Amino acid sequence: MTDKVLRIDVDQRPNASLPRRVSYSQMALYQQCGLKFYFSYLGGWREPPSAALACGSITHEVIEHLYRAPIEERTMDRAIELLREHGPRMLKSSDYKPYENDNAMKAQIRDAVENLFTLENPQEVVVQPEHLEMELTVDINGVNFFGKVDRFTQDGVNRVTDYKTGKSPGRFIDDKLAQPYLYALAFKLQHDIDVHEVELIFLNAKEVVRRPTDQGIMISMGEKLAVMRSGSEHDIAESAWDAKVQRLCDYCAFQEACPARNVLAAKPGTPESDEVLRQAGLTTRNS
Repeated sequence: MTDKVLRIDVDQRPNASLPRRVSYSQMALYQQCGLKFYFSYLGGWREPPSAALACGSITHEVIEHLYRAPIEERTMDRAIELLREHGPRMLKSSDYKPYENDNAMKAQIRDAVENLFTLENPQEVVVQPEHLEMELTVDINGVNFFGKVDRFTQDGVNRVTDYKTGKSPGRFIDDKLAQPYLYALAFKLQHDIDVHEVELIFLNAKEVVRRPTDQGIMISMGEKLAVMRSGSEHDIAESAWDAKVQRLCDYCAFQEACPARNVLAAKPGTPESDEVLRQAGLTTRNS
C-alpha cells in the first residue's frame, strides 16, 4: 500500500485539550498517524489490550522486582519465583484477564525472563533501586516531557536501558533507538547527567543493541518532540488531523471509524462514529 496523507475534519469537543505532558509513545503515535492520536488522546478511546501488551507488562514487572533484590538473590530460581508471584496476579486484572489461559503467551514470558540470564548476568549489573522505572519530567524545547526509564546504570559508563519483548527490529533499529536517545536528552536536561550509551535488550529475540550516545541524534529527538507538539496544537485549533494511510492501517483498531480507510465512515467525534468504535470493542478512558 502506498502511503498517503488525508486531512480529516473531526467533531471536536469545544473544551478539547491536548495532554499536559508529552511522552515518547504519544510522539511516536502522532508521527505514525495524527488521526489515530486524535482518537486516542482527544477522543479518549482505549485500544483493546493484547497478548503482546500483557507479555511485555508482566515481563517488565518481573525484571524490575528481580533487580530490586539484593545482588546475591538475582538468580534464575528467584526470577521464576517472581514470575509465579506476579504473573497470575497481573492476569487477574480486567485488561489482561482474557489471556489468563493463553499458554503460548505464558511460554513467551518465561522465555523472556530466562533469556535475560543468557544476555547478561543480573548479579553483575550495578543498579540502584531508584534507577529502576525511573521517572523523568523536564522541559524540552518548551514541551513538558514525561518518560519512564526501565533501567539506568552507572558502572563507569552511564547507560539507559530499555527491555523489549517483541521481535528484533532488524533494519528498523534506528526507530527503536529513538526512545532511549530522547531519554538520554531528558537526563541531561533534568539531572545534568551525561548518558554515554543507550541500550535495547530484545529478550525474546535474544539480542542486545548498544550504541554510544550520539549528541546529534539527541538534539534531533528534542526538535522532533517540539515539532510534534506544535503540529498537534495546530490540529486541535483547526479540528482537523492528518490520517496517514499505510500498511499499519491493517492492524489499526480505529480503521472502521477512519474516513481515510472507510469512505462510508462518519465524521470522527460524532455519535455515529463513536458507536462504530464501541461495536469494534473499544472503550473510553472514562468508561
